[in-house]
Amino acid sequence: MKKTVNSFFFLQLALSLMFIVIGIQGINSYNSGGAELLRGINKTFGGSNDVIPIIMAIIEIAAGILLAGSLFKLIPNRLLSILLLIIFIFWAFNIVLSYFFNNPFEPTFIKWLASISPQLVILASIWIVFRNCD
Repeated sequence: MKKTVNSFFFLQLALSLMFIVIGIQGINSYNSGGAELLRGINKTFGGSNDVIPIIMAIIEIAAGILLAGSLFKLIPNRLLSILLLIIFIFWAFNIVLSYFFNNPFEPTFIKWLASISPQLVILASIWIVFRNCD
């Protein structure tokens, strides 16, 4: 029986590429001169040298690689469903921390809504891929 490529394949491919790219961007921006300067200033005035962004970038790259690997059946479906649920929870947690505990509705409600909307589309896409994983 011939297996056809469906919309879930392309959705999962898009999600995997997106996670890999934003993870790489997170690592690159963490190591940029401007980011290092700001971390240095923060540390000088008693702040912590926050490693959360680099950890999140590594998790995003890992999620992208796992999603891409599962497209070619390198990851069993049962393991993939567990990993997708973890990625979903991670992404939802990231949304809550970034958009509800960090100056919600700022600078204006419309700009806040415009920035959270793509994150919710990603979250819904993860859920769709999770539910399609059988």
